[in-house]
Amino acid sequence: MNKQMQKFNQLSFYEKSYYILLFILIISILPILYMGFFSHPVGDDYNYGMYAHYAWEETGSLLAVLKAAVVTAQTEWHSYQGPYASAFFMALQPAVISERLYGLTPFIMLFMLILSTSAFLHILLVKYLHIPKLYSRITTCILLLLSIQLLDTPSEAFFWYCGAVHYEFMYSCMILLFSALLMAARRSKFFYLYIIGSLPLAVCCGGANFVTALSTIVLLTGAFLTLLIFKKRQELFIMLPAYIVNIIAFTINMISPGNVVRTDDLHRGFPPAKAIYYAFRYGLEHFAEWTSIYVFAAILFLIPVAWKAVSHLKIKFRFPGIFTFFSYCILSSMFAPITYALGLSVIFGRTVNIIMQAFYLLLILNLFYWIGWLRQNLESLAPEHLSSAIQSLSRLFHKKRKWFAFGFGFFLMFAIYCTDRGSITTKSAVCDLWDGYPQAYHRETLYRIALLTMEGVDEVWIPNYTVRAGLLDMEDISTDPEHWRNKALANWYGLKTVHLSVIY
Repeated sequence: MNKQMQKFNQLSFYEKSYYILLFILIISILPILYMGFFSHPVGDDYNYGMYAHYAWEETGSLLAVLKAAVVTAQTEWHSYQGPYASAFFMALQPAVISERLYGLTPFIMLFMLILSTSAFLHILLVKYLHIPKLYSRITTCILLLLSIQLLDTPSEAFFWYCGAVHYEFMYSCMILLFSALLMAARRSKFFYLYIIGSLPLAVCCGGANFVTALSTIVLLTGAFLTLLIFKKRQELFIMLPAYIVNIIAFTINMISPGNVVRTDDLHRGFPPAKAIYYAFRYGLEHFAEWTSIYVFAAILFLIPVAWKAVSHLKIKFRFPGIFTFFSYCILSSMFAPITYALGLSVIFGRTVNIIMQAFYLLLILNLFYWIGWLRQNLESLAPEHLSSAIQSLSRLFHKKRKWFAFGFGFFLMFAIYCTDRGSITTKSAVCDLWDGYPQAYHRETLYRIALLTMEGVDEVWIPNYTVRAGLLDMEDISTDPEHWRNKALANWYGLKTVHLSVIY
């Protein structure tokens, strides 16, 4: 232990910061993963997983399950909505094979988010900008903490499989798609493998929820036109296969007959021009709403990191206002499918989650861009005075860094203590676990399953839940046995009718 402490003390301030942040990130994820062991399927988990569940029970074959998932995607495309790629993965919810496997949901979603975020920032910052890995890793930890802890509805991001795979998983696929294309554009020895790998990701993004699908095709089109204007022929050739595949996949999504059914069912939105106007308006409103004290703290922490990271870069950071404007356009475009379909009436939490994560990513990229622009302009205007000022600030920071770290940490701990338990994912999980809510919810669900699997009955009455954990707080079945949730549950267990008895 003493040797480890000595090695830790010999590290630089930024190396210590990275390991502390990594430790905090890992520790903060553990309660979320543990919470998953008490989660169970709800609502659309039964609807979308029905064919695959039947296939597994009848054959015990994974191939049969995959075929059933394809049938589910085809059925949904014809009957209710276009996102066929999402429907395919939604049909593969873990409880199809066993109820016990449903707890894998947060593992899957967090793995995809961490993988995609880490890969994208490493490729962009290290491979392209040649920023030292240490600063990229610090930035990745900060972004992941924001993207996991500060979400509108974390229950739909990590615990409800159908909602999470439809949005969180597909958002991660979009980030991985851009990561693969960036790696392919470097024309390394095995660049063709990245091109091949980008094709299934392009299909997934094109056949995903409309927020992800539209964002992907907008960004790819923007990149394609930029490369075309600057006559980057090799890069154009590299991204062209994924771009064409994504256009085809997106078109199949849009022309779905099921979209007409869903539009008639949900459409309360605006005509296209008005929808775009409100999308830009939403972008501004949510920028103010989401810039919380924790986001300010993250920016404050990253300012010296970004300043050090861009110190040796030779590329020119020009027109930061244009970069920010395009970032705002990207963020606002993610609201466009919502304002078109639903207007101002409803925004689902699972949709807001991925827009918030995109906001955090764009905010950090803008921070690096503006810091790079500021440093380069200051160096060109007054290099001697700037060098002297930087040295003075560095000496002051070096002397007071322990007090800075202590004060910063104390401030965050106090802020977390004062923040509502539902506003921070890990705090919500820890508080609920401490109060025993997920454990009680799990026990009551197992009792329900025992009632639903009794032999020789085709009509079952199950009691309502007495407690619901915040992160597992999904809508229950209805007192109306003809409600679609009741029918889905009954079909899953091969029953005629399921009633909800409100006895608590």
